[in-house]
Amino acid sequence: MKKIISLLIIFTCTTSLAQSKIEGFIYDGMSNDPLPYCTIRIYGTKAYSTITNEDGKFALDSIYSKDSLEVRHLGFKTKKTLVSYFEKESKLKLEMDVSVLDEVVLTAGQDKEYPYKLLDRIIGVYRKSENVTVSKAFLTMISSTRNIPIEQVEGFYNSEQNLEKGILDLRVKSGRFGQNRSFPYYSLDNTKILSDFQLFGTSKQILPDYPGNLSYNAIERIYDVKIEDCIACSQGEVSISFSPKVASGKLFYGKMLVDPQLLMIKKIELWAKDPITNALASINQDVVLTPKEIELNIVFNPMEPDKIQYLELHFQMGYRSKNISEIIDSRTFLYFFDYDTFFEDPYFSKTIPFNNDYDKMIALQASDDFWETNYQFPKSINENKSMDFMKKNGFLINFNNYIPLDDLKYTRPTVLSWQQGRRLNWEHLHRLTTEEYESDTMGYNRGLNVSTGKAYDTPFQHLQSKASRNDKDNINICYMVDSYKGENGITKIVSRTLLDIDSSQFSHERTKNKLVYFNIIFDIYEVYRQLAASRIMENTTFEEAKLIYNEMYKAASTEVKKMEKETRNVSDYEGLVKWNNRIKAKLNIDNLASIK
Repeated sequence: MKKIISLLIIFTCTTSLAQSKIEGFIYDGMSNDPLPYCTIRIYGTKAYSTITNEDGKFALDSIYSKDSLEVRHLGFKTKKTLVSYFEKESKLKLEMDVSVLDEVVLTAGQDKEYPYKLLDRIIGVYRKSENVTVSKAFLTMISSTRNIPIEQVEGFYNSEQNLEKGILDLRVKSGRFGQNRSFPYYSLDNTKILSDFQLFGTSKQILPDYPGNLSYNAIERIYDVKIEDCIACSQGEVSISFSPKVASGKLFYGKMLVDPQLLMIKKIELWAKDPITNALASINQDVVLTPKEIELNIVFNPMEPDKIQYLELHFQMGYRSKNISEIIDSRTFLYFFDYDTFFEDPYFSKTIPFNNDYDKMIALQASDDFWETNYQFPKSINENKSMDFMKKNGFLINFNNYIPLDDLKYTRPTVLSWQQGRRLNWEHLHRLTTEEYESDTMGYNRGLNVSTGKAYDTPFQHLQSKASRNDKDNINICYMVDSYKGENGITKIVSRTLLDIDSSQFSHERTKNKLVYFNIIFDIYEVYRQLAASRIMENTTFEEAKLIYNEMYKAASTEVKKMEKETRNVSDYEGLVKWNNRIKAKLNIDNLASIK
């Protein structure tokens, strides 16, 4: 009997300590609507936070039933419960925290100067902030037209933020995206728009200004500022609304949810119709983009109010080209988490001047275990629908850790990673139009600055001056090395061999042998990358890994110079055959046979 009791006790303890995965929804107890972006704090063996998605759904992995969680949402009472609650129930309902404006605030609100003075004091506090917060960040973005998905992006970033200047830095760690094949539209680099926005700075920015960017005299002159009754405000909170006295696309309308006693901001909501913006233009000269509406919400962390928790940007714009006229909706959600920590920044053995985040995402790792370990909240219904659409009608980049060969004609990236089944061809290396190709091969237009981006509105085809094409070859290749913690907290080191097309220079001689020559160079670097990867052990640090890859990169460069000499830059066919056979022995690739 004693043994049975002991076993029951052990079983009970083991069950309470067993890790499990919990999913649930947070709802408004009165309206029964899901509550998006609730803050969920876990208390137990390890304290950490997460957030619900736009459907009010959250997911917790490797969590103990005995742990407790706390749910917060602006305008609602904080609620605590055990994790085990969600083992039987799927929904947790929050009760609205209805409050009445304090009599002092009401009386002060009758003074027309009070709202301006309160707003000015709060802005003054935030402008004095010098602290910089480092954190990780997770971004999701969906663009659509007529409710048809045309783009979906998600990425992890390292970030730096400050209460005065907003986002100081946003560096992509890993990303993936999908595109609609029939409408290959790319957003206007929304991360740059968000990073450029000044929370309380006064420098010129892409988006319109709001009171946080202005002096007291300017606010008083051009804005109506009021303290409004706020149903969603909790006890001690006040809503300050502001609207331009004269409607202007250069200024935001909006409101702030603040604590007037602590001079603390909890949320900023901004919106503008027919906004006038700076530096927002399509990179395609044949496309005209006209901003229609902008909504920007900035929410501060309820547990650490001196830090931004998330930014939500809704950007609607008119898109017009010769044959197409559409209204595009782009929604971006940028969530900051794990304050005072960061991902290891990817390392490149040679600097690559990436044009934008899309370009860099193509070059970086997107390992499944990295994403599964770091994913912050479940995909929403809208995101899943968009993803299903892309699988059927579009293409996905980095979801399989590489770019499918058939999709290169859509993405036309400026950086390519080495792949076993892919051989470089002239289309990959030059991306010239038929007219440019023919005129160049006839000897005309030599030294012409080539403009790209004529076929698609894509960031991979920047309207920039390219190096003049001449008879000199200069193929730029480097290693990307990255470190991350996957499942079970095990540190992994991954790498890729990258060809930087934009900074490479290729001569006019477009022969098969020349193309074989370039492919062999690419292959040589890959051989040495694989050799470097074989030297990485479980206990190898990231710094040690960088040294190993640098050593192998130098060895590969020396080998390439040797090949250039022995083949006399392709003019010695026997030398080319010799090196082709070496690659065939190392990688099982016969470039002379596979390249037509």
